[in-house]
Amino acid sequence: MKRILILLAVLIAAVVAVKAAEPEPVRWRTIVKQTGPDTGTVTFRALVGEGWHLYGTELPADGPRPTTFDLSGSRGVKFTGEPTPVRAAVKARDELFGATLEWWDANIDFVVPFTLTSPDDARLEATISYMACNGETCRPPKAEKIATPIRFKTQDK
Repeated sequence: MKRILILLAVLIAAVVAVKAAEPEPVRWRTIVKQTGPDTGTVTFRALVGEGWHLYGTELPADGPRPTTFDLSGSRGVKFTGEPTPVRAAVKARDELFGATLEWWDANIDFVVPFTLTSPDDARLEATISYMACNGETCRPPKAEKIATPIRFKTQDK
């Protein structure tokens, strides 16, 4: 009996270790770009793993968690638009949720324009909430926190 319990414990530990080693299906990168003396864009790039998809920004309440961006913690910047995807999402029936939903099944950029209001202490503080599935299973909803200073090059006169 002891051998069976030890074998079971080793097997459970091995499964947990393999699951922990699996890469995240979606990783995020942030790119801040200056477009004028006091204007710029922030690009949130979702790197979507092969076989996975990132759900759209507008989904039914009883479906998976939509991708959302909370920029309210930022300071020294005024966002002049909403995070906008650079291409349309795929719209198809999702058998896991039994509904027609929207998602991106490859890397996708979301761009949001802004104006600096206080250049000396401008800082992006964002929380991206999202959910990823692969047609067979879903990862639990996740919130990615991003924080970075916003520094622009000044123009010499």
